[in-house]
Amino acid sequence: MAEKQKFTVRAMPVGAEIVGLEEGAEQDPAVRKAVYDAWLAHGVLLFKGVDSVERHLAMSRMFGDLEVHPFIEVRSKVHPMLIDLGGDRRNRAYVYDEKDVRINRIAWHRDTAYTPDICKGAMLRMIDAPAEDGETMVCDTAKAYDDLPAKLKKRLDGLEYKATLRTGPREQTRPGAFWKTTRPATDEEDPDGGRKDVSTEDPNIIARYPPVIMPAQLTHPESGRKCIFLSPTYVDFFYGMSQAESDQLLQELCDHMLQPKYIYKHRWSPNEAIVWDNRRMMHAGMGNKVDQRRYGLRTTLAGAIRVGRYVDENAQAQIPDFAD
Repeated sequence: MAEKQKFTVRAMPVGAEIVGLEEGAEQDPAVRKAVYDAWLAHGVLLFKGVDSVERHLAMSRMFGDLEVHPFIEVRSKVHPMLIDLGGDRRNRAYVYDEKDVRINRIAWHRDTAYTPDICKGAMLRMIDAPAEDGETMVCDTAKAYDDLPAKLKKRLDGLEYKATLRTGPREQTRPGAFWKTTRPATDEEDPDGGRKDVSTEDPNIIARYPPVIMPAQLTHPESGRKCIFLSPTYVDFFYGMSQAESDQLLQELCDHMLQPKYIYKHRWSPNEAIVWDNRRMMHAGMGNKVDQRRYGLRTTLAGAIRVGRYVDENAQAQIPDFAD
């Protein structure tokens, strides 16, 4: 990398780390372009030493304008372009496969893939990292597509699926989850479980997001690369198949995508940030123990692309008008 660009791209098996980007360098147009090009090339970038809200916002804007996240419930009071993840606002813990008690666990998904417009990406900065667990995982669905057998590529061409928002762990037990069974933790397992400041199981939330029809394959609008365009958490079924056939195909695709060679698993330290291309990458949260604090702030990149449509063509007009 040229010296004038003031940073180095350190490639990882999936993604890359940006090293040596000094504060303020993100204002240089040449630097911004070089970082953006690295992002398109690698799909996810890691930054260290992002130690303020101001720098988080400035670095996020290297990848385009920012937008307010559609979930009113998670918007941060720190800044309107940020959302809170974890911290003091949390739901009751769940017990996974009768052994792991976790909060903040979420299955493989793409952000806003339960709406017709998929968001461009996001930058997550960790402020308080747990002493153990709490990893974020990112999967490269472009690399996974490249390695698909020809017969599976042909099956994905023109294939569509029905997607429905699933907000709670009990709903997320299909392919793409890390667990087979789940249940709420008991009071003994989760003494602070009564705090439910953020409830994603609110029926009003579900009413905002009617089911959508999505393509199973996407050509990236900037790189031109083809991606397996699934958000497994939300997949109901593939059109033109029985439920059994659909489930079998979803399992086959998830088994392929979730091979370790396509996944970056990030173990957090404070003031680290990762930014992923939501069109190419899907991600998941491993969750953390109830007695450990995990708190992060996240921006959402503007520039959504319309890839889907509502199952009910009149759905848009029927969505309740919720105040911001």
